[in-house]
Amino acid sequence: MSLRSRVIGFIVLMGIGYWWAVFLSMHIVESEFNPVYAPGSAYVLGPYGTWMTTTYFVLAGVLLSSGFGLTANLAVAIVTRLAGMAFLSAAAGAVVAGTFPMDFPPPPRTLSGRLHTLGGLLTFVPWVIGTVLFSLSMRRDQRWVRFSRTLFAISVLSIGVAAALPVSIRFGVAGGTQRVLLTLLFTWLIVAAVHLVQARLEERTGREDAV
Repeated sequence: MSLRSRVIGFIVLMGIGYWWAVFLSMHIVESEFNPVYAPGSAYVLGPYGTWMTTTYFVLAGVLLSSGFGLTANLAVAIVTRLAGMAFLSAAAGAVVAGTFPMDFPPPPRTLSGRLHTLGGLLTFVPWVIGTVLFSLSMRRDQRWVRFSRTLFAISVLSIGVAAALPVSIRFGVAGGTQRVLLTLLFTWLIVAAVHLVQARLEERTGREDAV
C-alpha cells in the first residue's frame, strides 16, 4: 500500500472523530430531543443546528475518501468498483440530506423534509451495500483477508438493523435504531481506515528490518 493510503486512512479517521464529537455533543447541548425517538437529523433544527449540519458534509468527505482509498488498494474487480460507486452515491446522499433539513416530528410535510428523507435513503442504502461489497472484495485480497470476516459480519448486522429501521418508526424508537446502525457503519469504516494506516506502517517496518 502506498503513502496515499496512509494519508487517506488518517483523513477518514479524523473525519469520523469530528462527526462523533459533534454528534455526541448534540445530545448534551440539545437535550430537548429524545435520542430514542428523534433521529440525529433533528439536531439540525435546534439552536446549535449549524454544527450538526457540518457533519453531513464531513460524512460525505469520509465516504468519498474511504471509497477512493479502498477501491485503489483492493484487487481490481467488478465487486470493488460497484462498492466504490455505492460509497460515491452515499456521499451524494449525505450532501442532499445536509442541504435540506428534515421535518420534525415526522412524517415529511414540506419539500425540504421530503428531499431530506430522499437524501437519507440515498445515504444509508448504498452505504450498507458498499460495506458488504467491499467486505467480499477483501476476501480475495491477501492483505485484507484477515479483516474481511470481521468487516463482513459488521456489514451483515448493518443490513439487519437497516431493515428494522422502518418498523422502528412505528414503535417510536427510530432514533435509537438509527444510532445503532450508525455505530455499526462507522465501526466498519474505522476498522478499514486503521488497516489502511497500519498496513503502510507494517510495510515500512518490514523494509527496515530487511535492511
